[in-house]
Amino acid sequence: MGLRPEDLERGEVYRREWLLERGMHRRHLSSPAMTRVLPTCYTRTDYPADLRRVAVEAQDLLGCPSVVAGVTAAELFGVRLPRRARREGGARVHLDTSGGSSPRRTETLVVHRCAPPPTIRLHGVTMVEPLTALQEIAGRLTLDELVIAIDSLVADRFGTAWRIPLTEVREQAGAARGRGAKQLREAAALARERVWSPRETQMHLLLRRYGRPVTVMNHEVVDPATGIVYYIDLAYPERRIAIEYDGAEHLTAPDRVSQDHRKSAVLAAEGWTVIRVYSEDIHEPTDFFARLEHAWVTETTTSPPDSYGPGSAFAAPAAAGSIGSAA
Repeated sequence: MGLRPEDLERGEVYRREWLLERGMHRRHLSSPAMTRVLPTCYTRTDYPADLRRVAVEAQDLLGCPSVVAGVTAAELFGVRLPRRARREGGARVHLDTSGGSSPRRTETLVVHRCAPPPTIRLHGVTMVEPLTALQEIAGRLTLDELVIAIDSLVADRFGTAWRIPLTEVREQAGAARGRGAKQLREAAALARERVWSPRETQMHLLLRRYGRPVTVMNHEVVDPATGIVYYIDLAYPERRIAIEYDGAEHLTAPDRVSQDHRKSAVLAAEGWTVIRVYSEDIHEPTDFFARLEHAWVTETTTSPPDSYGPGSAFAAPAAAGSIGSAA
C-alpha cells in the first residue's frame, strides 16, 4: 500500500518527488487532504506546517542565498497585518536574493532580486529587518494598516517579537529611501507607543483626524480595595474620561463581560466617566463624539478652564474624513 496523507508527520513540508517515490498516488496530492505551500512542496491540510517551517523550506528550495522578506518576515515578527497580507489570507512567501537571473513569481512563492539588505535572525530564520519588511509592503497597505503595523512594532505589550522604540522607528523611517519610504514616514509620524490592539490604533487615529486632544494610551488605574491593575484603552486622566473599545468578545465571552463590569465599577468609584465604543462608532463617529463632548462639558463645570473648553475640541464632527479599514 502506498503512502497516504495520514501517514505523514504533522506540521512538516514534503517535496513532491519524495512523496511520489514513496508510493503516494497523485490523486492524494490533488485531494483536500494535502495543501501545496510552495512549488512542488506539500503539507497535510489537517496538520499544516507553520509559516516558519514553510519559509525555511522556501529558502532551501531556491537553492541560492536568500532572506525572508516582505509580508512573510512581517508576519514572523508578529506585526499586526490585515488578513489579506497574512498566510491565512492567501499571502505568498516572499524572499529577497541577490543571486539568480530573474525575479520569480508563482501562486505560492515570490522571489525578489535586490542588493543584499541588512538582516537579523529570529526563530532560526534569517530575515530582513522589521522596518525593511514594512517598507517593502507599504504600497500594499492603507495608511491606517501601516500605522497599525508600526504601533505593534513599538508596543510594550502584545506587540512583535522584536520591539523597536518609536523614536528609533521615526529616525530610520526618516532616513529610508526608495519605494515605500514616503508611506513609512507618514505612518511613523502617526504611530503611538503603548497601543495594544488594531482597534486602539483606529481610535487614536480617529481622534487625531478630527482634531481632538491626544489621549494617554492604556492608562493604568489601580483598584485601591484589591490592588488589581486595570488599563484604560484611551484616557484623558486630567478629566477622568475613559474611552473603552468593546469588540465582539466583550459582549459574548462571559469572562470578558464579567471583567468589564468589575473594571467599570472600579472606574466609576474612582470618579471616571466611561465611554464605550463599538465598531460602528469608528465608521460613523457622530454619536461617539456627542458622548465625548457631553463628558468633557460636564467635567469642565467642575474643573479649571483650559485650552479645550466646551463646544470647541469636542464638538460633533460636521463631516467625516476617510477612515481607512483594517483587519
